[in-house]
Amino acid sequence: MKINPVYQKELKTSVRSVRTAVILLGYNAILALFGLFAFYVTFEYDSRYGGTVDYSSILQIYAIITAAEFGLVLFTVPALTAAAISGEREKQTLEILLTTKLTPFQIILGKLASSISMMILLAVSSLPVLAIVFTIGGITLRDFLVFMLLIVVTAVFVGSIGIFFSTLFKKTTSATVTTYGVLLFLGIGTLAILWAIRLVIELKMNESAAGSIVYQTPDAGNWILILLINPGVTFFSMIEDQIGTGSRLTSFFGNFGTVSMGVQNVWFYVSVSIQLGISVILLIGSAKLLDPLRDRYCRKKRRR
Repeated sequence: MKINPVYQKELKTSVRSVRTAVILLGYNAILALFGLFAFYVTFEYDSRYGGTVDYSSILQIYAIITAAEFGLVLFTVPALTAAAISGEREKQTLEILLTTKLTPFQIILGKLASSISMMILLAVSSLPVLAIVFTIGGITLRDFLVFMLLIVVTAVFVGSIGIFFSTLFKKTTSATVTTYGVLLFLGIGTLAILWAIRLVIELKMNESAAGSIVYQTPDAGNWILILLINPGVTFFSMIEDQIGTGSRLTSFFGNFGTVSMGVQNVWFYVSVSIQLGISVILLIGSAKLLDPLRDRYCRKKRRR
């Protein structure tokens, strides 16, 4: 099987170190202790003092653990990918890498895969810990597969943003700051935009309905679809579908407008599809920015 040489080299370097084994051991040990403590609280402490067992708390533990892993991807992947290309440029090894038979797109894919492989490995290794909910039911194998799909898509989406800015900027610091800034915009900025649109619509409605007794709820309309690129909303829609009734997701969307149940039911899959599409565009753009022939052509054009 042909493996990307860049990914193969980075993988050998990371896997052969003791640090990888220590990270896997420590990460899963913490999750295992957390799961055992949740079992103790649910089946021993509550039944001893309250006389009842709240089985729904185990599902809440599942939500907390998956949220912790999802947050780990959001905050770790940008730091790894933002230095993928700019780090090679700072070490003055990028020119040597470009002289190989690899195309710029293969280099980009190899750097992306090597940067997010550890995050995906941590998520896969934690599945036995998450499987404790199988003892009481409520979560199926399909739910685990959907969660893994979300982790992979989010890692690729966030990683492609970091790779793009790592290729665009020459300094790792600039690429890292910009990547985290874009991630902050996707998570909080999109919500802020919707709140601003809602306030403007509400002010206009209050001016036009001055003196009227009937109150109308402001609706941001199709602007609410901007949340499809928000990774946090994507995760929330997945969790609500797995352990909730959908009422909390409906209430969340109700803060900005009205979203039909049909759209809510497919929100997760539409969101991950759009994020994958954006990732492909960013990776292609990164490959074009990395192309030495394009860079040489731009220099000649500037001289003219």
